[in-house]
Amino acid sequence: MKQFFYLLFLIKSFSLFSQTDYWSYQVYFSGCPINHIPKGITIPDHDKKSRAIMNAIISGDTYDQLLQKYPDSLDLKLEKLIAGKVIERNKNGFTLLFPVLVGKKRVELQSIIHRRISEKGVSLDSIILTLKQALPEKPEMIFHILWSRIMDECWWNLYNSTFQTEKGPPSIAFIVYPPHPYQCGTNSDYTPDNDMFAMSWSYNIFNESFSVPSSKSFFNLAANNPVPEPDRVFFAEHGLLDTENRALIFTYYEGDSLDMLCDSLKTGYANLIRGLFDYNELSKIFQISADDLFLLISHELAYELIGTIAEKKELFIPITLQNNPELNFKYLVSIRLH
Repeated sequence: MKQFFYLLFLIKSFSLFSQTDYWSYQVYFSGCPINHIPKGITIPDHDKKSRAIMNAIISGDTYDQLLQKYPDSLDLKLEKLIAGKVIERNKNGFTLLFPVLVGKKRVELQSIIHRRISEKGVSLDSIILTLKQALPEKPEMIFHILWSRIMDECWWNLYNSTFQTEKGPPSIAFIVYPPHPYQCGTNSDYTPDNDMFAMSWSYNIFNESFSVPSSKSFFNLAANNPVPEPDRVFFAEHGLLDTENRALIFTYYEGDSLDMLCDSLKTGYANLIRGLFDYNELSKIFQISADDLFLLISHELAYELIGTIAEKKELFIPITLQNNPELNFKYLVSIRLH
């Protein structure tokens, strides 16, 4: 079975807190069996006060400052977060036990990435041109294929070559705030027959009230099999059914010309960005382990490159409400059939 990894978006409430809700921008990267995700990372998802406490810690509050805000239950909440390896207590302060970049360090990282792109002349132009030639009748699908099949699938081999290993990248949870305007991810799933579902997502288009059918329903729709009525309504409302109720999901086949091209371009993209950063040196600056920082920087680099595409206005990018106000999933979803 092919190893697989992706960013998983979490739908959370954005209006519960007067302070910045950093937690709502947390993402997961699912890598190999090596797991760097704290076992208690979901505590703030289910407990409003724990989430508020975590947001305050991320913003720099000390224990004394937290005690003024939450005099009744602070110690109990902190004990659970410490036991879950989410934070560590250091006298009057705290250390976060998962990668978080906010404030000056977030600005510094973006500056470093932008500078390296400029110095090395890194560009996606040739990759995009190749995809335009391969998909002349489906230009609206180019971004989804570029992101989900090329950029967001290269981490495994790139990580192994960078760190001289065969184990693959770890699973991590991380927060970068403010989020890049083109922050996005891929949700993917496989059938037992190795058909692959891929959906591009971003916080820009999915809010706390948004609910997506299961990947099983997407597979059934593409195969013209029955789907639950609520899911069929969703598909109709979000551009995945034509006027005769036929599926409009973009499909291609494992081993066909597009699939082989994507694998080739994935290698090309990895070569394009390989060696841009010294993760061990940057680890000292950002106080994040080199392997975790590799994943964080690799994604922020990808978003920055997408931003340069957006500036040129030569490619339809459907992961923003400005470009895709009706949330048309026809531009966000594909299925590769075995």
